[in-house]
Amino acid sequence: MRPSSALYLVLLVLSGPIIIPPVNAAQPQGSPALSAMIQEANKEGKLKLSWGEGTLGGTKRMALYEQLMNKMFFSNVKIGFTPGPSMPAMGSQIATELAAGQPAASDVYIGAESYLVPLIKRKVFLEVEWPKLMPGRITAPMVEGDGQSLRVFSGLPGTPYNKNRVPKIETPKTLKDFLKPFWKGKIASTPYVTGLNLLAAKELWGREAALDYVKQFSKQVSGLIRCNEMDRVVTGEFLALVMDCNGARTFELQAQSAPLEHVIPSDGAMIRHFYLNIPKNAEHPNAAKLFTSFLLTKEAQKLLWESDFSDLYMFPESQLGQKVRHLEKQGVKFFVPTLEWVANNPDIEKISEEMVKIVTQK
Repeated sequence: MRPSSALYLVLLVLSGPIIIPPVNAAQPQGSPALSAMIQEANKEGKLKLSWGEGTLGGTKRMALYEQLMNKMFFSNVKIGFTPGPSMPAMGSQIATELAAGQPAASDVYIGAESYLVPLIKRKVFLEVEWPKLMPGRITAPMVEGDGQSLRVFSGLPGTPYNKNRVPKIETPKTLKDFLKPFWKGKIASTPYVTGLNLLAAKELWGREAALDYVKQFSKQVSGLIRCNEMDRVVTGEFLALVMDCNGARTFELQAQSAPLEHVIPSDGAMIRHFYLNIPKNAEHPNAAKLFTSFLLTKEAQKLLWESDFSDLYMFPESQLGQKVRHLEKQGVKFFVPTLEWVANNPDIEKISEEMVKIVTQK
């Protein structure tokens, strides 16, 4: 549980019973498909979920999601949440359970592009006509993998830096700015070259230009940290991280008044997505569909921002969407790797391995 979310829940407890945010009466509850699904979800009565504590608010957030979902959809589904392994490990576990004829460890699987593609190819998940459940709110562009995957929240990778330690004249605007002499020995990167691997896409720099950049960039790097170690940039141990995973940790620290700026490099702007999927071996598939649909409502997206500092940029009220549209007006063009793109560009994985060697064995 992130500090901001914990404080929010403490205040709720101190003020008495949990108060559910008002539900928009215009929610698409008239959808026949949604009504039928709610009935089936109520028959199931339960929902089994498992993923990392740092995702969707973890254990403490689930009570709030459960209450709001049931109030909004007049459902009666009890959510049972168990902290689980990483996205790749959980995906492998669900696929193994499916092959063995066993129920899935989680009725819903959360995954990112690279983790999902192999599972999509193996048809591990149910194909769902998501737009029919909430017409106008869930749209066709949000659905990928032949209906198996639904975009639920986005990531905005960037290059956070310590604004108290970086002179204005050295303010970075592009990835190539970090090749300047000022940055030598002052930069951290990730051991898994987050974001840099996608520069090899033909839609961005291409393979040779991307590898050449990483070779030069590696000489500037003084340490490798994970995306959740942004405190080391706040303290000034490193002046910047190139690149972070999705911006969420930086946005969280900014909300706590940390001296950070989050730059979306104009020569490497990209939007990543996290998808929800219903395993074919889910024990409560209709409750899983209901929960997934619920997360696309305005109310749930707001709660998602409060807990994860992420939401789906495609919605007009999205916090990330506002950042994206502001930059697009300035001429920044974003690359959005879809599941189809990842499936059609398997060479990116080999390029990633090359880049990791360059950065970690310099």
